[in-house]
Amino acid sequence: MPLLEPGRTVQRYAETDAIMQATPELLDQYTAVDPGRTVIADADYELTARELMSAVSREQDRLRAAGVGRGDVVCTQLPNWWEAIAFAHAAWGMGAVLCPVPVNYRTAEISAILAAVPVAAYISPQRFRSANYGPMVTDAADRAGIAVPWLPVVHGHVTDIELAESSHQPELVADLDGVCMVMFTSGTTGHPKGVLHSHRTLLAEARSIADLFSLAADRVFMPSPIGHITGLLYGVLMPLLINGTVVLQAEWEAQVGMRLVEKHRCTFCVGATPFLRGLTDAYLAAGSCSHLAGFVCGGADVPPALVRDARRVLGCTVVRAYGLTEMPTLTCGSPRDPVEVQADTDGRLIGSSQARLVCTFDGIGELEVRGPELCLGYLDPADTAAAFTADGWFRTGDLARIGPGPTVTIAGRVKDIIVRGGENISVKEVEDYLAEHPQIADVAIVGVPDEVLGERACAFVIAKGARPTLADVSAFLIERGIARQKIPEHLIITTELPRTPSGKVQKFMLSQEAVRQLGRGQGESR
Repeated sequence: MPLLEPGRTVQRYAETDAIMQATPELLDQYTAVDPGRTVIADADYELTARELMSAVSREQDRLRAAGVGRGDVVCTQLPNWWEAIAFAHAAWGMGAVLCPVPVNYRTAEISAILAAVPVAAYISPQRFRSANYGPMVTDAADRAGIAVPWLPVVHGHVTDIELAESSHQPELVADLDGVCMVMFTSGTTGHPKGVLHSHRTLLAEARSIADLFSLAADRVFMPSPIGHITGLLYGVLMPLLINGTVVLQAEWEAQVGMRLVEKHRCTFCVGATPFLRGLTDAYLAAGSCSHLAGFVCGGADVPPALVRDARRVLGCTVVRAYGLTEMPTLTCGSPRDPVEVQADTDGRLIGSSQARLVCTFDGIGELEVRGPELCLGYLDPADTAAAFTADGWFRTGDLARIGPGPTVTIAGRVKDIIVRGGENISVKEVEDYLAEHPQIADVAIVGVPDEVLGERACAFVIAKGARPTLADVSAFLIERGIARQKIPEHLIITTELPRTPSGKVQKFMLSQEAVRQLGRGQGESR
């Protein structure tokens, strides 16, 4: 069935008309330039263009054997291995819809996705870190009440035998404006929302950043997960547009990241605050500058001081950016901007993208946006209706200030989410789980500032009987299969929650109280 019913797309922007080919056609041209050159490197292997095309052909054979056809949804839950890129291109070349799943999602999140969208095949490692994915995917499918073919992946190199077996050319045909990706974001309501993009909207985004930084044949360092919008855009799509190479890092360790950047002479990176801070600390300890020429930092709160420190230590352009899965980059600093714009704002509007504020007070209002990379809508028409205005603007749920000039600075969130290390965590989802805890009478979760991750979650709990400990809370959530990054890292026991006359919890007051108490060493932390 179609993922987006007719008439649900938002306004087409003239700027996207410059995108004339879908991703599979670009891949064909990209790999034909020099079939013997390295196009992907990860911590373990390097792939040439010829090997990538053979791998795409092989993975298409696996998908067809599983019954995948044009328009079907393929879930990929893979680390930053070269196989993640091969499977993305395999699905797109067959005209299938890619559904990237973060590698740290567990049974609860996977089952919600499987219940929300018809999935024709699920691709994941057999094991990665401590997770055993086979039983987890089976359990998630059982919870969702469906059956889905599971295709396990073992990380390795493309052998000569595999090259011979997949010598035929892969299928590389796709609809430029049809839905090519559904990516789930928990948003503010606790239920997963499937964001729909086309090849045109995704390529318009990648092109805008490539043009802003004048990228050509660059080597892109990508520690951001390919299961997220950042990793997908700049690890999978951007290399095709700039005739470049991507260097992937699957497990973040700053010293390893530094070595990968220098070994492969990477020149550009887009990533969240923890990656920028980690590299800055690693290079500072090494006493050397980086080969990077540019680093775009977004996805979580970016301290202005970090931008200035990173510029000095790395010896490259460092800028802030703002975007969402629905509108991946609305604003971004440029290499030509003064440091005040790069460090103290979230950058300037890119290309023909537009922004406006509604319900302003003291210069701050809720941000609404539109532009060539704006998503087509959501999987659920009700979500689309709630998020878009009648004239096609997307309600971001973020508070912002516009100016000076065409700059935008995010001032807070209307949404009830915590942005931890570039990942949106739905507060309501976790609160709903904890409301079932036998020792919890009431709970409210807020974000508290964190120098490394931007924010961490703090749970205010009214106890029912014996006081729960942070270990109790963590174990309770782990038992329910929730991803570990969503588990609160601070716990404060309280006797009441501040509320408005209408009964809503005044979370700004709790945020202030959390900072005060945790600063005095009160509460419990891990």
